Amino acid sequence: MKKENILIIGGTSSMGLTTAQLALKKEYTVFVAGRNENKLNTTAKLLDVQTIKLDATSDEDFSKAFQTLPKLNHIIITVNAPGTASSIIETDVSTAKIAFERFWMNYRLLHIVKNYMNRIGSITLISGSSSKTPIKGYGFWGTLHGAIEALAKNAALELAPIRVNVVSPGGISLKPNNQLLEHFGTPEDVAQAIISLIENPAITNTKIDVDSGERQGDWNA
Repeated sequence: MKKENILIIGGTSSMGLTTAQLALKKEYTVFVAGRNENKLNTTAKLLDVQTIKLDATSDEDFSKAFQTLPKLNHIIITVNAPGTASSIIETDVSTAKIAFERFWMNYRLLHIVKNYMNRIGSITLISGSSSKTPIKGYGFWGTLHGAIEALAKNAALELAPIRVNVVSPGGISLKPNNQLLEHFGTPEDVAQAIISLIENPAITNTKIDVDSGERQGDWNA
């Protein structure tokens, strides 16, 4: 018998796809949303999921997509924004605005989602380890990730009893950066953390760091 409904926005690749795979193993009913139709079709062939075309940068798309779905128990948003950015000094305002769309995707979701969820459910957002341990030259990312975490903290109060949490990954598939643990970050690490938040009804307004102690130790590979 299938468990509750889960929607994964950005579930056609990397962390989102891996989370969909793990959720299916645990017998959840999984919906995957994304804006790339080819990736959605590939995901539907690979996994027993229902797919929804959704451009997370569009208010109209959000509203239309949610109207086609049943009441949801859990929502995860793993989608990235277009554009490139690095340090605050080197990233001009126009570039920062494009990349900061990732924040607005999360805001857009939290703004409308209460009408489409069961009263007891959860929302999981993704930030990044640079909010906890900033690194010179990547100030934009520390700012973005910190903003997503602040958004989640406030949304947890306003949306309760819906639970709102954050998973903060380190550099997935990147060279380890002075880690405490001798472990390369993987999408599976993040997926396990997401599912653990979904399945624990006592956790809200919480961030889980999944970064092997990035930039706090001395292990590099």
